[in-house]
Amino acid sequence: MSRVIAMCLEAGIASILLIPAFAVLNKRCFHDRNRTILYLVFALYLAAVDAVVGLPNIQFIRFEPNINLKPFQYMFSDYENSFLNVLLFMPLGFFLPVLWQRFRKLRWTVLFGFYTSLLIETLQLFTFRATDVNDLMTNTLGTILGWAVARILLRLAPSIRPWEDSSDLYWVCGVTFAIGFFLQPFLANILWALFLK
Repeated sequence: MSRVIAMCLEAGIASILLIPAFAVLNKRCFHDRNRTILYLVFALYLAAVDAVVGLPNIQFIRFEPNINLKPFQYMFSDYENSFLNVLLFMPLGFFLPVLWQRFRKLRWTVLFGFYTSLLIETLQLFTFRATDVNDLMTNTLGTILGWAVARILLRLAPSIRPWEDSSDLYWVCGVTFAIGFFLQPFLANILWALFLK
């Protein structure tokens, strides 16, 4: 339960920084308030993923490799963790085809989910977390399942029109990562100190 509370607090702290950042992006890049709100929701999801997986940040980088390259080792005995990894990446597979036309094709969504998971697993070499090939597989599976749910929704609601230009995706991911890496740790320290008083 404390992990869930910590995750919610970290995502809340990220929102304090992401909301003004996306207001600026709307004026400079997106020029569409509704689209920016959807992008912000996606960014908040990414910030929550960051909080769950424990990515390194400017205040905490430590090379402590803990690597498992054996597929399926502990995957079924630790089925709860495997299930949570699938659930964690389902929103990614859902958001991509709903927001951007390019990701209506499964291969682009799978590639994005796979490379996002690979990036997370690589960055976890610089934290206390384990880098695990099973996480890579379950995260990618979650992306595929999320894509399948999105495709059902898009068939049931053909009025949903994803945007043609997927370059906004790189703005959303880049700004979210930069805030999580450079700014959020300092604000989190201040707010955690106030919260724990």
